[in-house]
Amino acid sequence: MNNLVRFTVSFSLCFLLSGSGAWAQRVLTLEESIEIALDQSFEAKIAAAQLKSSEAAAEAARRSLYSTVDLSFDVPDYQRSLAAEFNPVTGRTEFYPLENLSWSGRLDIDQPLIWTNSTLTLSSSLYREDQSGESLEGGFFRQFFTNFSVIFRQPLFVPNTLGIALERAKIDYEEALAEYKRATLDLIYTVTERFYRLYSSQQTLAIQAERVRQQDAAYTTAQRKYNSGLIAEVDAMQFEVDLAAAKNDLLSSQNAVLSQANGFKLLLGLPLSSEIELVLEDTTFTTFAIDTEQAIGEAKRTRVDLQRARNNITRNKLTLEEVEAQRSIRGDLTLSYGFSNNEEAFERLYVDVRDTRGAMFTVSVPVFDWGKHAQEVQGAKARLQSAELSAQRTELVIEQEITDLVRRIESAEQRVEVLFRSQIVAQKAFEINTKRFESGTIGSLELAQSQARLLQAKLSALEALIDYNVAVADLTRKTAYDFKNDAPIEVRR
Repeated sequence: MNNLVRFTVSFSLCFLLSGSGAWAQRVLTLEESIEIALDQSFEAKIAAAQLKSSEAAAEAARRSLYSTVDLSFDVPDYQRSLAAEFNPVTGRTEFYPLENLSWSGRLDIDQPLIWTNSTLTLSSSLYREDQSGESLEGGFFRQFFTNFSVIFRQPLFVPNTLGIALERAKIDYEEALAEYKRATLDLIYTVTERFYRLYSSQQTLAIQAERVRQQDAAYTTAQRKYNSGLIAEVDAMQFEVDLAAAKNDLLSSQNAVLSQANGFKLLLGLPLSSEIELVLEDTTFTTFAIDTEQAIGEAKRTRVDLQRARNNITRNKLTLEEVEAQRSIRGDLTLSYGFSNNEEAFERLYVDVRDTRGAMFTVSVPVFDWGKHAQEVQGAKARLQSAELSAQRTELVIEQEITDLVRRIESAEQRVEVLFRSQIVAQKAFEINTKRFESGTIGSLELAQSQARLLQAKLSALEALIDYNVAVADLTRKTAYDFKNDAPIEVRR
């Protein structure tokens, strides 16, 4: 029995560390795990792709306000039809075959002027037409036409729609960066939380293995005492039952560790066939002060959900401004200047050009729409009010979250201190009771109870330490601030 137990314990610990006794393992600290996840994990790659997409969309919206150059050609435009023409000889309208072949090109350059909400357009065109037919005049006719103009368009009495579009593009871009930072902080927290959970499971497995060793030693002692007639057979059998239960718990913990390890490797982007072992570089328990007001302030400054809520207020204000202007008095001023010419010979097309100019001021006055516009304005105001209330609620929720989280950290800190002292006491009590059992002072039941208390004390202390570290990581995620090192979190791109 002793050889079998020793083999089981050794095999379990070996499986914990490397998954197989022959393969090399990769030792990972928390910092290394986070670095690997930020470089290789699917979540990091997805977040980077989403940021790239959002940045491209925001930049496209911003660049839509830049100059645009468009060039179009008709090469050629051919038409063949019957044309009606009055014949003075017969006094009737007669139809004659007519062919038109034209070639044209047009260049348009539009430059939005954001600060004045106006547009400056440069337009140039060149046209050639060949016409032939069997009309009264008959024959073949060719002509050329050119035109160049500068057109200025200025809307009046309306919101600056170009400025509004630029503001929206700016908000979208800033929100995309904030979303990427949120996704990165979420990934760091998830890796931290899963790291500690897996480390806890590994330590639990080690504790279970220690329990099996202790139970094996107790069983050996009980067998010796039973063979010497010092204890009853039922007591010796109880130790055998306890040993079997401990081995069963060890195997269950081993399966849980393997499952968690595979999930952790998937999170980090490592192959499932790789072997890993988690280690804590600093196993000492250190505390640090957390200013609740500072934590709340950092959260309000960096939280994406609050930034999005505030951005929604800005968006709804811009929308309300646009909706209110839809049925207001509007003016449009259009000024143009250029030159044009029409000649039968191309070489004379630019010799004697004629200037062209124009000015037009248009006023649009809404009169009646059955209250449609008033309802649209009312709806826009309601959406703005909803956005403002949502932002206020988000602020209060953040305050509550951070306050509860700081309280949770303080509670976990106290639990760690108490439970670690309890573990030390339980360890000493078990060592004393083991010697008392060997000397016959106590029975098997008292020793089993002492061992159970030690196991529970170790597990409780470990759970409290993990809860403390996870709570601190959660605070770091929700505030984007490292209170342990008193520094803001910088997210790399």
